Amino acid sequence: MLKEKVRAYCKAGENCSRIILQSAAEEYGISLPEEVLAVCGGINGGFGIGGICSGLVASIMVLGLLFDEETVKIKRILFLIKAQERFGYLDCCRLSSLGIDCRGVLEGIAEILQEVIEE
Repeated sequence: MLKEKVRAYCKAGENCSRIILQSAAEEYGISLPEEVLAVCGGINGGFGIGGICSGLVASIMVLGLLFDEETVKIKRILFLIKAQERFGYLDCCRLSSLGIDCRGVLEGIAEILQEVIEE
């Protein structure tokens, strides 16, 4: 299950986007070149300014790897709506202000991502 993989990578101290990408790659058999994982350092921490959560960005990247362009358009909107409904926010600063640590947010993101992928 995706959530358990996310939990394991959180314990390893990876950054949010890398956690989602690595977990989804394992769960869904996606081959990720090291360069893709390396770019995660550039978007971590809401792009370094508390902007959109890099875990959410990575989730949309996963959708792009799994589905054709038309399907991704629908699934990314569905994913973002579900994330907004669950957390109330999509940006790193306000997600952090909820009192939920990143691990809790990432586990929630993983649940939503898996649900959207499997719909």
